[in-house]
Amino acid sequence: MRVRLFAATILGSLATLSALASSGAMFSMLSAINGCGGPPEANDPTSQASASTSTVVFSPPPPSASSSVTAVTSATVAPPVVEPDVPQGNDAKRDAELLTDAGGLFDAFWDQSPRRTPDGKRVVFKSNRDGIPQLYVANIGDAGKQAATRLVTLTERVGTFDVTPEGDAVVFASDKGADENWSFFKVSLDGKDLTELTPGTKLNRDQPFFPRQAKGTMVYSARASSEKEIKVFVQPIAATTAPKLVYSEKSTSFVVDVSADGKRAILLTLASLSDSKLTMLDLETGKTTPIYPAAGKTEYVGDARFSADGSRIQLATDGGGEEAIVLSLDATSFAEKARYVEKKPATARILELAVGGPGGKGAFVGAMVDAGNHMELRLLDASTLAPTKSVTLPLGAGGGLAMSDDGKHVTLHWSTPESPSQIYDVDAGGKATLLRKESFPGLGKLAKVKASITEVASFDGQKIPVNLYLPEPLPKGKKLPTVVVVHGGPASSYEVRWSVLNRFFLAHGFAIVEPNVRGSTGFGRKYEQADDGPKRMDAVKDVEEIGKWAAKQPWADESKLVILGGSYGGYMTLMGVTNHPKLWKAGVDLFGIYSWRTFMTTTSGVIRDIFQKEIGPESDGAFLDSISPSAKIDQVVAPLFVYAGQNDPRVPRSESDAIVQNLRARKIPVEYMVAANEGHSLDRKESITTFLARSLRFLEAKLNLGK
Repeated sequence: MRVRLFAATILGSLATLSALASSGAMFSMLSAINGCGGPPEANDPTSQASASTSTVVFSPPPPSASSSVTAVTSATVAPPVVEPDVPQGNDAKRDAELLTDAGGLFDAFWDQSPRRTPDGKRVVFKSNRDGIPQLYVANIGDAGKQAATRLVTLTERVGTFDVTPEGDAVVFASDKGADENWSFFKVSLDGKDLTELTPGTKLNRDQPFFPRQAKGTMVYSARASSEKEIKVFVQPIAATTAPKLVYSEKSTSFVVDVSADGKRAILLTLASLSDSKLTMLDLETGKTTPIYPAAGKTEYVGDARFSADGSRIQLATDGGGEEAIVLSLDATSFAEKARYVEKKPATARILELAVGGPGGKGAFVGAMVDAGNHMELRLLDASTLAPTKSVTLPLGAGGGLAMSDDGKHVTLHWSTPESPSQIYDVDAGGKATLLRKESFPGLGKLAKVKASITEVASFDGQKIPVNLYLPEPLPKGKKLPTVVVVHGGPASSYEVRWSVLNRFFLAHGFAIVEPNVRGSTGFGRKYEQADDGPKRMDAVKDVEEIGKWAAKQPWADESKLVILGGSYGGYMTLMGVTNHPKLWKAGVDLFGIYSWRTFMTTTSGVIRDIFQKEIGPESDGAFLDSISPSAKIDQVVAPLFVYAGQNDPRVPRSESDAIVQNLRARKIPVEYMVAANEGHSLDRKESITTFLARSLRFLEAKLNLGK
């Protein structure tokens, strides 16, 4: 499993809503940025939220708001803790009714990030089937007829994981309260001998790598959450041995692969979300050597892997232009040996690579293509990078690529608008087979959904790709309340996929509009950079134009137009209700950014470093204020539902406190939910179902639905 870089979004795709990490370097580091948890479907309430076994604790009811409370802006100090709301009376009664509906959607659990054991007989994967992301193992070949075995029973979520080369154990990450201070644990494949490998020091640890020839050893990068400095450790997979620090550097970097002999590591360093480079690290001497790109060139590098014999480096890049490219370099001279250029779609990017097995005849590379509104899998010859066999997967999205030890299979997870994420095996011939044919009886009770992709012209003529989800058939003679859902990132995108949030609101009579506004990935480098720095407000205008377009559609009720988003999407939600108050009739904000100035001083070190280039320098406070919701917070008239995780290390709860404090002081309808054991996440069943129930009940009341 790769450390999924942040492109799955630095600030999550509707939160993360859960930590990220499942593969892909660029989709990887941003695991440090994004956490070490699961793929986008797991991290995004609009994708598929995970669940939990512990209870979400809420603070007591707030005191009555006082008109003397001063509005908090980016120029003032951080506000005191603001108490969340606790529904009472009829609100609590309606929440209980909706909780039943929301809970039913979790019968359609997700399975993700499958890893074959070295003998090819079993598969280890992550699932939220028991209410919180945990590890499971099952036999390959029984097609799901036998129940999967839960490897560990924890009250905390499982993040990144992998099977050891010996095939006798799994090493996995887990944090506390979703705080993203990941510690590594080891458990045998029979579920015994659970051992913490990294007790003590709290660090944001990335994916561990196991060099095959240096048995019993793992290599990983880490950092303190408040810093960007990379630290690279070599550590025996044993509880009694301390990790050895072999390298450190004050840069936003991540280990993305380690050679089989354990002597070399590939570092991926981010200058920005579209400017990254690869460096070879000698793990014995600490010496570094530039790999790619050449000095002075600016490119997006998405993933990099050693070939099985260590003679080559396979990497994904955009070449500094609009193409998605896979390169094969000599691992010593770094000279190019082979090249693959994606043609359909031409503006896609390669998110992650799967390289493994002993090499030899028939060896291939798996490449996951991000086409913006959907994904595709390519199989490439390991030597020439020429396409081999085509792979047919349904319209949707997935990831978590991993190659089997024999080099003949690649595993992944995949979801569609009608099915949650399930695990697949793709052989060298391109045949895709479900490894687990799970039963989801609850899905049969849901109404059908029509998913389509369209384009909407923005203020300057730029075409904005839009995913549209409507109930099928459309109710005759009735206009639908409509939710415009804005993804996080900002360098991310919404693919057509399974989304528990979408299905929940669709089941309750809403239409769903998901715009991939400028700044989104998968539509070319120019489009992804079109919102950088001073162009930030162009993306805000895109959201406005999408709202206006949606309001004019024959199926939409313009008097019931809602904007919703998490993390960076939460920021866009707040920008919508502050900058275009007449357009939006209500908003739902999940840990959105209220003030870029205060955010920059309180977020993690890695995010602060990346956003200095993406958003604007911390030193330019006036500019940061000008593109912050705090600048026009006094214009908000729309009712707002706000969600925050108590332990959020990326967008601290203080950002949400400031929003709520201001709106309460001005008597604007606002409801505040804080989950005590969540961070930048909605991982636990109690959290996500409570959020869905409360936000829908809030919208029902404020939009007069059903009346």
